[in-house]
Amino acid sequence: MGWKGGHGEGVSFVGGVGYKVGMRAQELARECDQILKTKSFRDYPGAKNGLQVSHNRIVEKIGWAVDADLESIRKAGKERLDFLIVHHGIFWGNSALDRKIRAERIREAKKLGIAIYSSHLPLDAHPELGNSIGLLRALGLGDSKRKPFGVAMGRAIGWKVDGDRWKRRDLVNRLGRATGRKAVALGCGPVICRTIGIVTGGFGDLDQVVKAGLDTLITGEADYPTEVKARELGINLILGGHRETEVFGVRALAKLFL
Repeated sequence: MGWKGGHGEGVSFVGGVGYKVGMRAQELARECDQILKTKSFRDYPGAKNGLQVSHNRIVEKIGWAVDADLESIRKAGKERLDFLIVHHGIFWGNSALDRKIRAERIREAKKLGIAIYSSHLPLDAHPELGNSIGLLRALGLGDSKRKPFGVAMGRAIGWKVDGDRWKRRDLVNRLGRATGRKAVALGCGPVICRTIGIVTGGFGDLDQVVKAGLDTLITGEADYPTEVKARELGINLILGGHRETEVFGVRALAKLFL
């Protein structure tokens, strides 16, 4: 959720290509909207879920990336993709600089013939394809025991699990393996974790964490004030990187059409 930057090192484009998808970009976007129930979601200003750049050709190759940045768009062009599914689209921010960057991304995508479909909160929240359920399953934290957690814009986009005992150190190692990036644990929570919340990206609403009775929150990133409050509250923050925790949704959605 909440794209605020700090995605970690490395390139944004991740990959995944398919052949002979057989639909036009607009048709494929409508399929994605139906799967994700896009119209039922309110989202943050700038998210603009749906088809953000289009063309009229039949889509033959589809790929995915977390961010619709220039690097992702250009790498998609090198792969000769027709359709790119992203989590963070091109309409965040409205400063003069934001508009300049956005215009360049749109020009590049059109020049390369790449349609861009973006899904933010709908892709975070989806119970089977979403980022948070994807991370929960990658961590092996008891899919059957999950309950909704982490409300954003009126909808739960994450999960909580309890009823077991997990070593904090083991959770850090699992998160690192799941994301391919070294995870870190902040705060002063218990070394044995019994109630865990999982919300990918950047989630720092400790009011919700306390209300849910969690001793541990696994997310991508948290700001400094949240880190300070977590120490005082005795809550573990286990962080795996904003981008790295949000590859699961775009990858799962793209695979439906491979």
